[in-house]
Amino acid sequence: MPNVKFKLQSKFLFDAVWNYGAFAAMAATGMFLNLFIAAFYGVEALGIFNQIYVVYIISSQFAVLGFHDSAQKYVSELDMEPEHLGVVSLAALVLAAGFGLLVAFAIYFLADPIGILFESEPVGSGIALAAPGLMFIAINKVLMGVLNGMRMMKHFAGAQALRAVAILLCCVGIMLFEYPPYMLGLGFTIAEIVLLPLLLYFVHPHLTNFSSFEAFKRWVRVHFHFGSRALINGLLIQSYIRIDVIMLGIFVGDHDVGIYTFAAMFVDGLFQIPIIFRTLANPELVRFFKSGEKLATAQFCRSVGAVSLGVFGVVAAIVLFIYPYLGPYFPDDLVNLSYPLLLVLSGGLILYAVMIPVDMIVLQAGMPGRQSLLMTFNVLVNVALNLALIPLYGLYGAAVATAIAFAIASIAINGATWKWLGFKGGVLLYGTPLVREPQ
Repeated sequence: MPNVKFKLQSKFLFDAVWNYGAFAAMAATGMFLNLFIAAFYGVEALGIFNQIYVVYIISSQFAVLGFHDSAQKYVSELDMEPEHLGVVSLAALVLAAGFGLLVAFAIYFLADPIGILFESEPVGSGIALAAPGLMFIAINKVLMGVLNGMRMMKHFAGAQALRAVAILLCCVGIMLFEYPPYMLGLGFTIAEIVLLPLLLYFVHPHLTNFSSFEAFKRWVRVHFHFGSRALINGLLIQSYIRIDVIMLGIFVGDHDVGIYTFAAMFVDGLFQIPIIFRTLANPELVRFFKSGEKLATAQFCRSVGAVSLGVFGVVAAIVLFIYPYLGPYFPDDLVNLSYPLLLVLSGGLILYAVMIPVDMIVLQAGMPGRQSLLMTFNVLVNVALNLALIPLYGLYGAAVATAIAFAIASIAINGATWKWLGFKGGVLLYGTPLVREPQ
């Protein structure tokens, strides 16, 4: 048993290295993209681009409808039964393609009304160009869920990096040809089209084990049942860190949104540090729950949370130190205006960095409905705080509201593991001298 555990830990750390390499590539391309947009088009265009991005990311959750989470969970459970992987994966792909196509059409026809809501015609035009990509991102999310479930994390990391680089290159091309800023929305569609063949190549060998049409229909029902209950969680978990941007888009103009989203871009990058650990932890949590080893599960959660916090703290300190020196490279005093926002947001994210790696633990335990309920609570708190503070304090109100919401979410996630999963004191305290569980 000790050898098995050692191999598991080694695999986890090895996968973490690969995914942090992909994260570095994604962070670099994101920074360069925002730099190019701000320098070439101006701060207002930066606000337009990031509003298009937020709408696109949230819409993608409707497109995939939780089928990627279902694929990841059940592939994780069946990793020792490869004869079933093909039918499980294919059923999720067919569902994602169908729903992705429907949502792509819906968002395309709703693009103008969305632009009116944000009081920005370019935002609506850019969303129309990004809409076709929703069908492809739905398929790609399922394929990446399969890779995650099979713990093929080198391939997963490579796909993540390719997506970021493809968006960057496409947007740079649009700027070089001096197209208007709303055309940047096309970059999201092109990136997913480029990514699809690579993911199919990675997963294809495992799609050939197709047992029977009856099994296919059964797994379609399983994925739909699981995915539909996980939809709210997927939708809200993607929108959670972007609620401030969405609400600022309603209350303030594109220029002010551009200032805020410049700081939020770095916060989003910092947020990806514990997200990487979540990606690695999800299939492991499925296996822990399947084994019924409760104490080992809690110890795993604490270990991952501690490492996540440590890495986050180091990277956040580096970002906060370097950030003021970026001033000469950006126009309109952008760095000085956004730095206080970055301080507030990153400060609020410190506590949340411990819980993000396991914030989908209820779903991995097989309770997608309750996972959605948990995220609904967290999002409602975030929305309420932003609604209360943005009208009074503008950009700073959004930053403070979001930072407080991060802290409350951490407490809520730990509490959910106590109430619904039976970890007395939550996973942070279960089995420690502070909380002893009767054996």
